[in-house]
Amino acid sequence: MKFSDYIGRHHVFTTPSLLGAMDSPAAAEEQLRLAVRSGAVERVRRGLLVSNRGRFEDVPVDQFEVVAALDASAVVSYHSALEAHGVAHNAGFVCRFRSDTVRAGFDFRGVAYRPCGPVRNVRSKTLRSSWGPYLATTREQTVIDCLGKPALAGGVEETVRSLTAFVYLGVEELVGLASEAGPSMASRVGWLLSEKGDEWHVDEGDLARLESALGLGPYRLGYAADGAPTGWSAKWKLILPENREEMESWITRS
Repeated sequence: MKFSDYIGRHHVFTTPSLLGAMDSPAAAEEQLRLAVRSGAVERVRRGLLVSNRGRFEDVPVDQFEVVAALDASAVVSYHSALEAHGVAHNAGFVCRFRSDTVRAGFDFRGVAYRPCGPVRNVRSKTLRSSWGPYLATTREQTVIDCLGKPALAGGVEETVRSLTAFVYLGVEELVGLASEAGPSMASRVGWLLSEKGDEWHVDEGDLARLESALGLGPYRLGYAADGAPTGWSAKWKLILPENREEMESWITRS
């Protein structure tokens, strides 16, 4: 393939994928240097590039396309997963992803790309965009992640507002993940499922299973601002960052 044809067909690509498709890799390396110098190709980071040629001229770069091109096995996570699933309350400017190969973060066009650990046994699914497929945590894994580390999901309020915007969840699967994660997570997920019980069709048996996984407690969902009143869920032994009235205002009702 000719260099001009490749950058006319591929928006985000790696240097190895480019050179592997070329008729003459040596010539392509020189053409790449010239293209970067002229602005026809833009470097995202070492080894990762964006084409600005032809139909890609002035086209925005999707953050998930960047992640998928960098590492096809990477899994979009935390607030970025909320965005991928279409439930994020606010737009984010940090793209978080799990990767077994990418260790260092980088910035590109106003987005901070931040790896947040290895993939390991995280539950993921393939999502599709207009440019192609990418991996993101499942809805249920996203709940576990965001309740476990609200700071990576935009804070507690953003976490609650976003998670409760899910139209449905695999409740049985979520309960299993929460039970495996330990008492603190059982407390947090139990509280969330209680708040969304009617909308998500939560069975009392699922709540009982989480209750049985609770220890002595108390547990905490995020931290209250200095001087702010906190809430308390006696059933789930959970300290909430705001009083009940404020917490209820964060919960999306269908």
